[in-house]
Parts: sequence; C-alpha cells; structure tokens
Amino acid sequence: MSQALVQQDRRNFAASSSVAVPDLPPGYVLRERVVAQLDAAVRAPLTLVTAPAGWGKTAALVAWARTVRIGDAGELPVVRWVTSHVEGGADVPGQLLGALSEPTDTPGGKSDGDNLLRVVDSLQRPHVVVVDDVREISDPDALAELEALVRHGMGKLRLVLSCRRDPSLPLYRWRVDGSLTEMRTSDLSLTIAETAQLLAAHDVVLPSATLYSLHSITEGWPAGVRLAAMAMRGHPEPERVLDDGGAFSSAVGDFLTGEVIEPLPIETRRLLLETAIAPRLNAGLVEAITGRDDGARVLAELKGSNAFLTRNAGPGGWYRFHPLFARTLHAELLRRSPERVADLHRRAAAWHGTYGIPAEALRHALLAEDWTGAVETLERSWPDIVGGVRYDRPHEAAPHAPAAEESTDPRLPLAFAAERLRVGDLEGTRDFLRRCGEDRTTPMFRAFVAAEAWLGGDPRRMLAEVSEISANNDETRALTLLDEGEARLRLGELGAAGAPLHGALVLAQRAGLAQAQVCAASQLAVLESMRGRLRASARLGRQALVTADRFGITDATDLGWVRMALAGVYGEWDRIAEADRLLDEALDLAAGDPDLLVSIATVRAKLRHGSGRLAAALEVLHTARRELGGAALAPAVERGLALTEAELRIGGGDLGAARRLVATGGDPEVFPGWAACVDASAALIEGKAAAAATTAAQYATPSVDTALTWTVQAAILTSLAGRTLGDRNRVLRGLEVALDIAEEESFRRPFLVGGHPVRDLLANFAPLLPVYHPLAAELAAGSSPLAGGSRNGGDANLVEPLTERELTVLRYLQGTMSNLEIASTLYVSVNTVKTHVKNIYRKLHAGRRREAVERARELRLL
Repeated sequence: MSQALVQQDRRNFAASSSVAVPDLPPGYVLRERVVAQLDAAVRAPLTLVTAPAGWGKTAALVAWARTVRIGDAGELPVVRWVTSHVEGGADVPGQLLGALSEPTDTPGGKSDGDNLLRVVDSLQRPHVVVVDDVREISDPDALAELEALVRHGMGKLRLVLSCRRDPSLPLYRWRVDGSLTEMRTSDLSLTIAETAQLLAAHDVVLPSATLYSLHSITEGWPAGVRLAAMAMRGHPEPERVLDDGGAFSSAVGDFLTGEVIEPLPIETRRLLLETAIAPRLNAGLVEAITGRDDGARVLAELKGSNAFLTRNAGPGGWYRFHPLFARTLHAELLRRSPERVADLHRRAAAWHGTYGIPAEALRHALLAEDWTGAVETLERSWPDIVGGVRYDRPHEAAPHAPAAEESTDPRLPLAFAAERLRVGDLEGTRDFLRRCGEDRTTPMFRAFVAAEAWLGGDPRRMLAEVSEISANNDETRALTLLDEGEARLRLGELGAAGAPLHGALVLAQRAGLAQAQVCAASQLAVLESMRGRLRASARLGRQALVTADRFGITDATDLGWVRMALAGVYGEWDRIAEADRLLDEALDLAAGDPDLLVSIATVRAKLRHGSGRLAAALEVLHTARRELGGAALAPAVERGLALTEAELRIGGGDLGAARRLVATGGDPEVFPGWAACVDASAALIEGKAAAAATTAAQYATPSVDTALTWTVQAAILTSLAGRTLGDRNRVLRGLEVALDIAEEESFRRPFLVGGHPVRDLLANFAPLLPVYHPLAAELAAGSSPLAGGSRNGGDANLVEPLTERELTVLRYLQGTMSNLEIASTLYVSVNTVKTHVKNIYRKLHAGRRREAVERARELRLL
C-alpha cells in the first residue's frame, strides 16, 4: 500500500471510525484473575497481549475495559477501542490518532506521527486505547511511529496492543526501562476452575475426571473449551465427546485449519505437516524427519509464528505442539499425504532408536508397520520400555496389529502390549499378553506381567512377579529394583522402598535408561516427600523433571506424581500459590489414575485446611471419594485419605469421626506415626494431656522409621501437652526437636496450622532454649517467610526459585551491560555478579544470556 493511501486511510478513520468498547460474547465467564493482571499491566505505558487464535484476547480485554481504573487512586480513564483493518497493521497509528482526537481537531498540515505526539501531549485525562486484532504489525512506517511514540513518552495515554505474534519493535529495551508489560498464553489460559465455570455457562456439568481430561487436552485454550461445551451440551455421554472423532474434533479442526494453518506460508505449512507425526520435537528430530539441516531455526520460526508450539522448560531443547493442534495436524497429514506417513514414522523411529528413547522408537515403528524394527527395538531395550509405564496423550489412532498370518514372530504381540501399557490401556495390554507366543517364563515376559499388575492396581502381585525375574545385567536389575520400590511405596512400606528405588536410579543412570531414570527419581521424590525430607524431595523432583526434558518425556504420569510430591513440599513450606499450581499441573497428567487423583486431593485438602477453609477441604475429599467409582486404592493412598479426613474432622470438633477413621480407614499398619498424631490431637482437645503426651512421645524423636513430618507434629503435640501438665522440661524438649527439624527442612505448616496455642508456645518458651532459633521468632509473629521468593511470586514455574538479588541481576541481563557494569551499578564485586549469573543459568536451564532472558520472559519473571 502506498504512503499516500495509508495517510488517507488514517484520516478517514479519524473522521468516521467508532471507538466504543464492543459487547461481551454470549456465555462469557468473567475472570477476575485476568482483569486484575490487566489492571496491574497498564501501570506501564504500553501493554502487549500476545497469544494465538482463540485464546480469548478480545473477550478478556472487553471485560477489563468496562471496569478499568488507572493508578493507585483508581481514576476512571477515557477508554477507546479500535481494530486494525489493514494488512501489516499499517493503519494502527492512524487508528490511534482518530481515537484520541476530538471531532474538531484537524491535521494542521503536519505528519500523522507529529499530530499523534501533539494529541498525546495535550491529553488532560488518562486515556486507555485498546488496539484489537492486530494479527501482525510489520508495516515499517507504523512500527517507526509506534517506536517514536514510546520513545517520546505517552503521558496520560495507556496503549494496549492485542496481537497474535510479537511486533518487530524494540521490546527488549522497553522491558528494561519499564515502558512495557506483557500478557501471554499462560496468563490467558483457563484454570481448571475457570474451565468448569465456562462449561456451566453452557449448562454442562462434568465429573471431575472428565473435567481434568478436558483441561489436559485443551490446556486451558478458551476456544477449545467453548467448542467442547457446545458439543457436550445435551450429549447423553459427554465424556465420549473428547475421543469420538465427532462434532468436537471437526469443530476444532475447522477452526485451527482456517485460523492458524491456512494463513501460514506454504513452506511453513509443509514443515508442520511433515513433523505432525511427532508431537514433541527437537532440532535433531526435525532434521531427521524433514531432511533439512536447520532444525533449530525451523523450530524457532514456528514458535515465533504462534503456531501452537511451545518450548519445554529445561536443557533438552524440546518443543511440543498443543494436543489439539497436534491432532489436527495429523488429520491434515492423513488427508493430504497419506502415502508419506509410514516413511515419516520410519525416520522418527530410527532417530529415537539412535538417541536412546526406545519407547518412542517402538511406537513409531509400529505406526510405520515395521514389524521387524519394532521387535528388534523391543528385544534390545525392553527394560527401559517396560519400566516407568507412562500414560501418554496420543494424537493418532492406536497402531493396527496385523492378523496372525501376517506375522509369525511370537514377540510382536509383546511390542503391541508395550504400546498399550504406554497409554494406560489395561484391557488392551492383557489382550496382547494373552496372544503372545513368547516363552512365559522369560524375564521379558515376566516384566510385562509385573507391569500389567501395576497398571491394574495390584502392588502385591507385582512384587510376586518381580521376585521371579532373573536379573543378570544392569538393565534388568534396574527394572526389578524399580518395580520393587514402586510396589513397596504404594503398600506404605516407606522404610523398605528407599533402597530399591535408590539402586534403580543408580543402575538406570549407568545403563542410560531414560524412562527408568525419570520413574525412579519421580518415585523417590514422592517417597522423600512422604518421609518429610523436603529438600531431598525437591532435589529429586527437579532431577526427574530435568531428565524428562532431556529425553522429551512430557506426558508421563510419573511427572504428575512429581508435581504432587513437590506440591506437598511447597505446602509444608507454606508456599500455597505454588503448591496449588503444581496440583493443577499434576491433574493434567493424572490420566484417570485413581491413586494419583486421590493423592492430589489429599494434598489439596491440607492446603485448604491450612488456609482456614475447613468446609472446602472436606468437600475436596468428599468429591474424591464420590468419584472413585469403586476403584481400588493402593494401601498407602487409602490410608492417607482416611488420616487426612481425620485431621479435618478434628479441626471441626468431630472427634468421634476422627477416631473411627483412624481405626477403620485403611491398613492400620500404614503410617503409624501419622495416626498417633491424630490420636494425640484428639486427646489434647478432650483435655487428656497425659494420654496425648504418651501417644505423641513414641514418635517425637527423630528416627529412620518415622517421617520427619510426623516427628515435628508429634514433638509440637508433646510440647503442648507438657505445658498443660506443667512439665517445663517436656515443653522445651519437644519444642527443640520440632524447631531443629523445621530449620533443617524449612517446615512451616505444622506451626502455622497450630494457631494461637503454638504461636504462644513459641513466644514464651523458644527464648528459653539453649540454642537461638530465629525461625521461632518469625513463626511466633505469625509471619511465613519464604525462601527464595514471595508466596505468589512470578517464579512460581521454577522448582528452585530465584532470590531477590538474582532477579535484580536478571533484569540487567536483558540489556547490553557487561558483568563489570552490572557490578558497578549494584555496588558489588564482579565475582558476586558472576556467581548470581551462574545460578540464574542453572535455575533457568539456560546456557547463555539470551536463553536465560527468553526463558524468564516465558515464566513472566521479566
């Protein structure tokens, strides 16, 4: 478009365009969380709202624009709403000029850029202008005028740009000087609660398990949830809508094809379709599939185009497609180039086999109908394929098994059994095991039977099968130890689970078994969380996540267990917002596993109880029980559910119900220290201080057989009972044990949920201890100091958060300052800055400055 035409379009807009805020779409659910984020964002002159199609940018901005206030005084601004109609956003400066100009204003012979600056300088009241639906700002003149406006200073103007991809503006500079705030896909994604609200607005109410599945497959994409609600409304079996390939799949496919895929350049579309057979990608895999040698550049360009592709956290360099986008791409590939699918799968199988990811190699070989390759992969790597059973979210149909006469290899049904294990299909796994002609006494077959027992929720039968496996190499020994440790953990045998799990992790690392490493580290994180070894649990959980990223493992149920364990740790540290986020992420990975779903519910109930929301905590547990549907639970999970509810019953004063739960809720041999604390708490409330002291004293001393969580709790109860009994020595002994462990592991919750009696105990008796405990003074004051960040800090997506000083240094890394210049600015030594930079790189899994800054922006740390 010529400059003259652009100038004329801008003046036409200034004279005639409407600037009213549009109406909200029907059925919109107000999200106060998003409104609050936008309120905070417009403290900066420029706000950029960037997300792919269908992420609710316009609706969120409309809802916010109707209630927006500016500044600490909450001043009501003039709100103007404009929409770009010209390709490349060439009309955006003219739109701004028209929105801000009074009807009597005239251009006065000056350029639009000069007029815009003049009009902005003349504003007497705060103005907010939302420029909506700017798919891409690429026009050089428009970019130059926007940059000049920000550089000049916008005074009383607050500008909000809604885009599908970042404009080519010096955003890096504006981030540093505070001129820019950003909202991204993660900010606009629906939470599980918001997903339920949107469904309810369409008269759809789902069981929790189906709701979690919907949130998992949509990942909070508002358009996807809305399309699902429309398909589910009035459906006799709404849970089947997600997988039946009917109205929902067609609607999603039509939307994504029309809004995302078709507008892309032809070459980009070709690359997307070629890589559609692998929902998780890195540069090497892209090059193997496409035959190109610029995989890293391809992935960066695809991510930059907002083609529903995100980069995983961690050092592996893996990217993944949104689940619904992956499904749509695969359907398009089958429609356009079905003859290429088998060859693309063969290439992917070869790459995964070469780079030590045999489970993926097996899946691709089966999808390519390469029976020989599948059997060879299974024979070579079965311990890693069977170990760490994963519940994945496949975006393509299950591999088609050949008829009996098409393959004579008796091991092929085992390959299909492995694929069914991978997606948690118990009946499919059993069917292929029955078909198998393999010798049923071999270690490989017995390992499959043990995995089937595990999938069926029978840890005792799993132990029996594992005991029959002859382990004659590191790989097989790693698998048998892993199976033993997992089984004993689910049985609640915490003392017996540690050694085999540690052994499995060491052997899996030595043998390079990807899945086994992730599974062993995940289960160790769960074990250490249950034992109250919080720092070890956080370290092992971080190790599991990093290892998973290195091998491109993103949808494993084991990673849901990791997040549940970390949520428990963060709950004990009183980092409630982070714990809740981790639990939501764990639900996305639960895939219907009843043990994991109930474990998540027990942790969530503890968080609600600790926040003083007893009724909400009980409702969480009641919902979990109601939706079990008769499913059997592992002994440790069943006992944990009962004891958690018993704690809540004590909080509500129902001591009889609490005691019944302790006596009859699950195996009484599991978690005896926890049960003793519940009994002692009830005795204290009844005024039986001596009985409480006797019961709690059994577990009030650190021991390898007692979880530190319950040692802390028992020591606090002993101290409280001692105060009632007038036994000063008992008070001091209990308090010293509790504080020693709390300072070592950073416990907060046991003291905070104790309320005034515990705070009073800390205030009056902690100063009498022989060693000063600074934690006691902090807790007595009712504060909850958080190591490494605030309770709702922006580093909530990090397993190990950045310190305040590291965040300060990180902000300077956005610019061009050297370490020496940063040190001079902060009045510290250059070695101190180097140490902070090294820690930042480690925590953000970055290798250089640019990667650290990009990762920090993705996490909204900047």
